[in-house]
Formats: sequence, C-alpha cells, structure tokens
Amino acid sequence: MSFLRAINLFPWDVASEGAAECLGAITDLGCNSVVLSPNYHRARLFRPRTLGFYNRPIDWCDFRPDPSLYEEPGLLPPINPDARCVEGCHQAAVAAKANGLDVIVSVVGCHNTTIGLSHPELCIENAFGDRYAFALSPAQPRVRSFLGSLVRDLCRQYHPSSILLDSFSYLDAVHREHHELMFVSPGAFGKYLLSLCFCPASCARLQREGIDPVALRTQVIKLVQHTVANTPGPRSPEAERDELTGLLFEFPEFLAAARIRSDIVAELLAHIAAIAREEGVRLHSQSALLARPTSRVWTEGAGLRTRAESCEKIFIQAHWPSAREAIHDLSWAATVLPAERFVLGTMTSEDNVATEADLVQRAVAAKRLGAAGVSFYNYGLLSAARLGWIRTANTSTR
Repeated sequence: MSFLRAINLFPWDVASEGAAECLGAITDLGCNSVVLSPNYHRARLFRPRTLGFYNRPIDWCDFRPDPSLYEEPGLLPPINPDARCVEGCHQAAVAAKANGLDVIVSVVGCHNTTIGLSHPELCIENAFGDRYAFALSPAQPRVRSFLGSLVRDLCRQYHPSSILLDSFSYLDAVHREHHELMFVSPGAFGKYLLSLCFCPASCARLQREGIDPVALRTQVIKLVQHTVANTPGPRSPEAERDELTGLLFEFPEFLAAARIRSDIVAELLAHIAAIAREEGVRLHSQSALLARPTSRVWTEGAGLRTRAESCEKIFIQAHWPSAREAIHDLSWAATVLPAERFVLGTMTSEDNVATEADLVQRAVAAKRLGAAGVSFYNYGLLSAARLGWIRTANTSTR
C-alpha cells in the first residue's frame, strides 16, 4: 500500500473556494487522500486565506441524515442551515475521487455538545455529579446505537475508502471549553479522577464487574479534595505522570476500573467495526482526542493496541511544539503497534510547527519509524506558505 499523504478539509472551505478548486489545490500539494468532516463539532475558526472567522455554534450535520437508519433520529443535531456547506461536503467527495484521491470520512462520536446539552442523561457524570455536556458516555446503550447508525449513514452517503473515528471513547474532564478556568489544579491524577464516569450505565457496568461504584465514587471525592487542599504550587510534568501511574498501583480499584473503561470502549469499537465491514469500508481511529503524550491515551478509555484490535490504522495525534517531541511521541506508537498500523497526525499551526524544515523532519521520521503515512491538519486553517510546507513534506517522503 502506498504511503498515505492526507489533509483534512472542512465543508465551509469547500463552500468558500469551490470543490474543484479545493481538491485541485490538495492534489497539487502531493496528497493522495482527503479527510472530510461531515459532522464536525462546534468551533470558531480563523481562516487566514479568507481573512475571517467561521463560527459554528452548533454541532451541525453537514449532510442530510437518513432518519430510517436511526433508532432515535431525534438525537441528530440540526442540519447546517448553510446549504452550501452541506452540498460542499458531497461535492468534495466527488471531486476528490475525480482527482484520484482516496476519501476518508472523519466521524465525530462522543464529543457532541449539542446532543449533550439536549440529553444530559447521556453524558459523562463525574464523582461530584457534574455532567460534561461535551462528552457523551460510551457506556450508554443509546449512545452506542446512535454512533453505529451515524457511521452506517455516512458510509452509505459518501462511499468512502475508509472511516476515521474521532472521540469514540471517554473524554478528559478538562476540555478547553469557553472560558473554562482552573486556577487551582488537582494535578494529572486528579484530572483523571474527574474524568471517571458515574452515569447509571457506567455504574451498572462497574457493579457487574465486581466494583462497588459508591465506594469508588467516595474514594474519588476524597482524593480530589485532598490534592486540592494540599496544592504544592508549580508542578513537575514528570512527577505528575508518575503520580498518575502510582494511583493505579496504590488503589487497585482504579486499575480495575480503567480496565472496565477499556472494555467498554473496545466493545463500542468492535460494534462500529462490524458495521464498517458490512458496508465494505475500512476503519481507522484517532489515537485520542486530547490525551498527550500518546502513552497516556488509555486515560480516554483505551490504549493503542485495544483500538488497533478493531481499527486498521491509528492516527497518532503527535501535536507538539518541536519535532523532537513529536518524533519521541510517535516512537512510542512505533514500539507498541506493528509497522504500517499507525499514521502521524500533525497540526501544522504556528503553535505546533515552527518551520518548514521542522515539518519535513517529522514526515521523514514517520516514514523511517514504519508509519503508514502522514495526515496534515487542516487545509482551511493554513496560510498559502504553510500549505507549501506540506508540499515539501510530501515530496520528502517519496
């Protein structure tokens, strides 16, 4: 199989520039695949080539769902009122295939604030009873059913070469929500404890596996209260990581709970994989949504190997401000996963990539480490100069 050279493309950029123009430009960058996003989450995005923001206050569907495929079509967010975006997504798929590009459809799963606000009963509930509207619980049967139907719907609408799963797992407690403030941090292990779900479905699963959810919840509250009351001041990232590991050994019930979370995510992924097989579409997965480094993706419910049991390739979110850090992170994936089973995902933003040489270094290292390819983020968010860097990086991996 040829080395994957992919780039993400949003529907609103297609609406602004035109499908033929976008896909022609992407082909000119040396990409052989395009990643489309028919159900991206809410966002406010600055587009440097159009010099303006695209405001997305709702997790709109940039496609027209087939309600007959859903047990609860009422869970679906609204269709984007800008019909140009809806049509643009389909036009992009057609234009991509006409240009000889593979179409990968990225599907956002549990990260859906629109559904979460309308159905808080489907969200992650922490030990203190807070519901995370941005995070649906993968333990919820209704969530699992909805996500399966969503994947089937998008397979039938776009006939992609593959589906890329985004956030088909638990999510972290800290999510950079609008004006999200944390002046006193509970530390890495405290944040992890705040991500543990105690919704009825998660509690029922814990109980069934022999863990008392009430006792576990009480222990979480006690530990978070203690760490906040004894804030040590500036924290060492290395020490924080060791504390998170130590938590699992000092309190075996948390290790057992982590394995149960992993099983829940594994079952969801297996369910989605069965649907993808029925539709004749390959299945890939992001390594995680926000968990960094990659060795910590288990904090979102499942490690790399568990994800790889159901998914062909894992797109490693090695978003770091230096090539050294990104390559180090990717090397962990290369240690854990077989060659050709992982792809380097890289945000080509100012915060993550400083120079063209830096981006080239990452791409070359990915190929040397046995990666199946590189996926660049994101066409509409980059300047013309940075798009040129992607062309150079693609050339370097030939």
